[in-house]
Amino acid sequence: MIVHQKARSVVSQLSIPTPIQKYFSLNEWEVDLGNNTNPYAGEFSDYPDVRQDQLKQLYLSTLLSLNTPRDETNIKLTTDHVLFTAGSMEGLDVLIRTFAEPHKDTIYIATPTFSAYEHWALVHSVTTKAVPLYGENLENVDIDKIAHIDPKLVFICNPNNPTGSRLNPKEIEKLCDAIEGFVVVDEAYIEFSNSPSFLFQLPKYKNLIVLRTLSKAWGLAGVRCGAIFADPSIINAIRHVQFPFSLSSFSQFIVEERLSCPENTYASWERIRFCRDRLIKELNELKIVKKVYKSDANFIMLILSNWEQAMESLRLHRIYVLDCSQILPNGIRVSLGTEGQNALFLKALKEVDMIRFP
Repeated sequence: MIVHQKARSVVSQLSIPTPIQKYFSLNEWEVDLGNNTNPYAGEFSDYPDVRQDQLKQLYLSTLLSLNTPRDETNIKLTTDHVLFTAGSMEGLDVLIRTFAEPHKDTIYIATPTFSAYEHWALVHSVTTKAVPLYGENLENVDIDKIAHIDPKLVFICNPNNPTGSRLNPKEIEKLCDAIEGFVVVDEAYIEFSNSPSFLFQLPKYKNLIVLRTLSKAWGLAGVRCGAIFADPSIINAIRHVQFPFSLSSFSQFIVEERLSCPENTYASWERIRFCRDRLIKELNELKIVKKVYKSDANFIMLILSNWEQAMESLRLHRIYVLDCSQILPNGIRVSLGTEGQNALFLKALKEVDMIRFP
């Protein structure tokens, strides 16, 4: 049986893992005497729900209600388009394990970007090639260069990490048309943007895969829940490779609770956007700051004119930021914290500014 024509050859030799086969059969079981668990041990004695139909529908309807394009109000996505993962990291890993042949296939990565794409490709002995982003805010990618190689997978973080910039959506659509392989759009930070998600493009492009996480905007990093959105045939192939029961019952409970009452979470996004835009304005007024990248995320990428002194000042104030100097010279990435934390960060840079440019 061929699970998916683009899946690794070994996947066609696999069945859905034995512990979860019964959940995807056509039979409805009233009594399960095949799981070898303790029937007297309480609510967590049984294995987690692996179908998660209600939770998937709740998540899907919530996401599709956000920033809906006018011409996409009748988009038809079902729970068959959704697969929950133990954080987006599992999503990256399982995509590569399902579709990329070790020592044979190539993965393209739009750089600079999230290091995990290359990390998991190397773990699975898959070749990676970088295609540099370009433009004032690194918002464009060379479609022709990628199409010439026609890789099995292309990973695009959008909004991008660490720059925070949002790629030109027309270029991503052209990329879906230009290659036979999969275009994976990682939308870990999309909730902080006012632009629509690529979820709305899934019915149009069968090779499009969208990654999401509840770790960032939804504030559930400790719960470890992510999701893959794709054509049902892609989801079915991944299910043959994914570890059974990767999303715990407790995690599912917390996710449902957060999605059912999202108002406070939505308000926090607005607050973070406001603080981000204000901090960008204030950073642009500092002489030590050479460039601030336009950000659609909950972090800001900036280039400093005196990186060493700035990092020393931040260290003395016991403020940690991400050192990005290896990928963008003199660059740092700072996450949006509370208003007080943001003020401390700005204070540390202003002290260097006054020394360097009195």
